[in-house]
Order: sequence, then C-alpha cells, then structure tokens
Amino acid sequence: MAEKLQGLLEKIKTEGLEKAEAERQKILDSARKEAQEIIAKASREAESTLKKAEENAENLKKRAETAVKQASRDIMLKLKGEIQKRLENLVRNAGAASMTPEFMGEIIREIAKAFNKNDSASDSTLELLVSGKDREKLLELLRGSLAAAFKETPEVFSDSEIGSGLKIGFKGNDIFFDFTDDAVTELVCAYVGPKLAALLEPAGE
Repeated sequence: MAEKLQGLLEKIKTEGLEKAEAERQKILDSARKEAQEIIAKASREAESTLKKAEENAENLKKRAETAVKQASRDIMLKLKGEIQKRLENLVRNAGAASMTPEFMGEIIREIAKAFNKNDSASDSTLELLVSGKDREKLLELLRGSLAAAFKETPEVFSDSEIGSGLKIGFKGNDIFFDFTDDAVTELVCAYVGPKLAALLEPAGE
C-alpha cells in the first residue's frame, strides 16, 4: 500500500513538474513574442518619428531659405529705393546750384543762336518761364550783357511750380525746351538709375 501511494505521489509530482515546465515554457514563449512585437512596434514608431523629424527639418530649412531670400529681396528693394531717392536729391541739388541766372542766360543764348541759323522759329520771340527768385536777375542780363544775342528781348514770366532752371518756348510756335530741376533730374536718373540698380543685382541673376 505504501508503495502504491509512493508511486502515485511520484506520478503526481512528475506530471505536475512537466505541466509546470510546459506552462513556464508557454509563458516564456509568449513573453518573447510580446517582447519582439513591442520591439518591432517601437522600431517602426522610432523610424516613423525619425522620418517625420527629417521631413520637418527639411521643411524648416526650406522655409528658412525662402524667408532669407524674401528678406534679401526686400532689403535690396529698399536699398534701391533709397539710392534712387538720394540720387534724385543729389541731381536736383546739383542742378539747382548750377542753374544760376548767368548759366540760364548762356543756355538761352545758345538756343537762340542755333535757331537763328536755319529755323523759322528764329523770327519768334523767346518766351521764358523761370522761378520768381531768378526772374529779375535774368531780365537784367537779357537787357544788358545778353541783349546783342537777340533780335527781340525774350519775354520772361515767373512760374511758382519751378524750383530752379527754366522752360524755353517760341511765341506762336510749338517748339519747347524744359531745363527745370524736375526735368533734368528725371532725365539724369532715367539714365543713371538703371546702371546703379544693375550694380546691386547679385551675380548670376
């Protein structure tokens, strides 16, 4: 009886151990499988995160490059505008300083001389528009040192819109010359402005 009991106990023990070992192995296999799935999932997520980070970095780089280019264009436009403004002021000031009544008198005499040679306008009286500050001095010159250059003394009118310089016309004729500060400034800037702008353009553009 004791032997049978002992055998039964051994059998139970053996079966229990085998069952426990099977359960342990099952648990280990399940744990390994779950760990592998967790690792694979983490790897996929890490790869996806890295890809998104790379895309975001590339997009940020492109946006930064675009912003820099736009800022550069804006600065260049402002710089060109400022240079154009300073050029206009420089030309206007230089023109105003040079357009003395004496210099304007020389301009008038040369134009009259040119038309006295071979143009029907030579018989027309010159009409001059000048600023109020220059009218009296110019009249004085036309009646004095410049008088011999003209068949008839030019008619001189003041124009409040003229800062310096003058406009020359022929009475009863459509011929017209503009030597005002505005006209000279526009002419010089139209010629010089594009050349200055070209110097500011980046190489290769």
